[in-house]
Amino acid sequence: MAATFSESWHQVAPLQLALLPSVQVHKQVYRGQEWYVLQDVCSQKFFRVRPDGYRFICALSPKETLADTWQRFVERYPEQAPGQDDVIQLLAQLHHSNLLFFRSESDNDAIFKRFRQQKSKENFGKLLAFLYLRVPLWNPNDFLNVWRGVLSPLFNPWALLLWLLLVLLGGKAIVENWDSAWQQGQGMLALGNLPLLYISVFLLKLFHEMGHAIVCKKYGGEVHTMGVMFIVFTPLPYIDATASWSMRSRWQRTLVGAAGMYVELLFAALATLIWVGTGPGLINSLAFNILVAGSVSSILFNGNPLLRFDAYYMLADAVDIPNLYQRANQQWLYYADRWLFGTVQAESPAHSFSEALWLSSYAVLSLFYRLFVMSLITLMVADIWLGLGFIVVIMMLFVWLLIPLQKLLKYVLISPRLYRNRGRARAVTVVAVAGLVALISLLPLPYALEAPGVIEARQTLPVFSGAGGRLMALEVRPGDSVVEGQLLMRFDNEELLQDLQITRHQLQEAQWRSRQALDEAGSDPAPFLRQIEALQQRQENLLKRQAQLSVRAPQAGIWLGSSLQPRLGSIFNQDELLGQVTVTGSYRFIGVVSQTQAAALFGAPLERVEIKFSGQSSQTLVSHALQFIPFQHNVLPSRALGIAGGGDILTQNDGTGREVTREAFFQLAVDVPADSAIALMPGITGYLRIPLGSRTLFWQVRQGLLQLIQRRYLI
Repeated sequence: MAATFSESWHQVAPLQLALLPSVQVHKQVYRGQEWYVLQDVCSQKFFRVRPDGYRFICALSPKETLADTWQRFVERYPEQAPGQDDVIQLLAQLHHSNLLFFRSESDNDAIFKRFRQQKSKENFGKLLAFLYLRVPLWNPNDFLNVWRGVLSPLFNPWALLLWLLLVLLGGKAIVENWDSAWQQGQGMLALGNLPLLYISVFLLKLFHEMGHAIVCKKYGGEVHTMGVMFIVFTPLPYIDATASWSMRSRWQRTLVGAAGMYVELLFAALATLIWVGTGPGLINSLAFNILVAGSVSSILFNGNPLLRFDAYYMLADAVDIPNLYQRANQQWLYYADRWLFGTVQAESPAHSFSEALWLSSYAVLSLFYRLFVMSLITLMVADIWLGLGFIVVIMMLFVWLLIPLQKLLKYVLISPRLYRNRGRARAVTVVAVAGLVALISLLPLPYALEAPGVIEARQTLPVFSGAGGRLMALEVRPGDSVVEGQLLMRFDNEELLQDLQITRHQLQEAQWRSRQALDEAGSDPAPFLRQIEALQQRQENLLKRQAQLSVRAPQAGIWLGSSLQPRLGSIFNQDELLGQVTVTGSYRFIGVVSQTQAAALFGAPLERVEIKFSGQSSQTLVSHALQFIPFQHNVLPSRALGIAGGGDILTQNDGTGREVTREAFFQLAVDVPADSAIALMPGITGYLRIPLGSRTLFWQVRQGLLQLIQRRYLI
């Protein structure tokens, strides 16, 4: 509780004020404690207040001054009466939410000053949120009232059982067709697929938002705003369902928040079944895009409570902690204020130990995840236009660093809360800032270079379609071990068989004519004998090609031919490459480093390297046989290292059909030691880690950013 008296009380004491007539009151229970939610039905503004504060608000009247109301309240409730500082803070928050009615002598200068300040704050907020703008377009409340009886049953228990069945069927279909889904997913960001992807996302978001609105209306809420929001300049639909905040049942509020993901996962499941049941074409591609957009969006964004989307509000309602994000940040500010600055009267926003634990944990986790998401958004924006990326970086520094620093300095220098311990607060601030600068710029930390790469076999034999023809069957799968002479696949070549049959008939005819010439006097059998020899040679060649219709392993090893399954039934040319058989037990890892990274390797002692493989990150191989190849390359050792294959290296077509890197690179070759705990196979990707001594954190971050800009934007 703040002090009973305040130096600023004289400024508000003469005011005559009360709650607006349009304010509705909803009693709610959070974590076993009573609260009152004030809602302005006109502006849809909400404010939450404890019972003591609500009792004082109810005592306000435009017929008497604030001073008289407070004095009468103190006399009536001496133990529960708020202090003057508490009253000032409470009224300021109510005024900010536009929930107060004033009947006092007007102060035009002060009114216009507050108006200008509020307008300035709104404009500044729009400037900071220029990547997340909202444009209201339609009031769907009447539509929802008319169709409420039809739409509400879509969210009853029977509909939930049907939803669960469809989601399980969709999940089963994805598991059974995972290889096909992964292969088709490699082209999701291809230029030709982007229109389908955007249409899929837009449609999903439209039904997602309508799901929120339908469930909100089902439980009696009002939904008056639907429009378009621009996220990183991409228009998507949105609906304002904040009326759910006034619902007494936290489970009703949670269900309103879950309705959007419920709808998205339903459409993703239906799209999965359509995708599995259709062949290549527009319907198949659209279904696949809806599948990916519905599942990925629900899990990574709307389903992640660390972002202020659906799962955030669901978590806040489920654990009974409203305003979770704001109060989590306030909790850490309380720790700093109480334990670092020594402000004894500092009050925690948590009302219990468990609530303090929730707030403390959420603040840390959400901070790091938001930084991660903002970094991804920055990269996406920079890919559109590099200059815009720099603007986003400046805005992030402004919002995440400069504004908090300005608030900290203002609090430390002039806040009246620190009048007793301002010296300690200033000293702690100076020491903390100086220590942070020293940690970043002076303290050396271990530094290592990481290079993506791929496993290669030292001995590999290619396999060709000797006779060509139609691929009829695959006898082994990619990655299977084979022995020399083992059948890999079978072809059918009707033209070859017809040629063989015709040649046999021609040979029989030539042999018959040769015998006839020998029986007839004066006939020369020599031409027929030469014809028989030519036909026998042709038959022998055709028989060899017939034998080649059964393709066999040229040596023992591992069969690699991952692109053949989709081509079953297709025609192959003669001597077309089918795959390769690699000898097991002898591998090397080929790493790729940019020119900037390579500069750090010249003259460095390359004595020890670590290798981690994709899907086996818990295992590490150590090698001492690293070879730096000082020649520039522009063709990757594997397409899996490029952007199109899921890697990080930018590639482009050179006009002849080859994929080349946009920037020349160097290669590192490492002999891979045998290790029975790690499954090795050619084509497996991973990373080389090369220790290069110690560098300051500032140097490492600067070096990483320079490498990123050079690699991604060729600057």
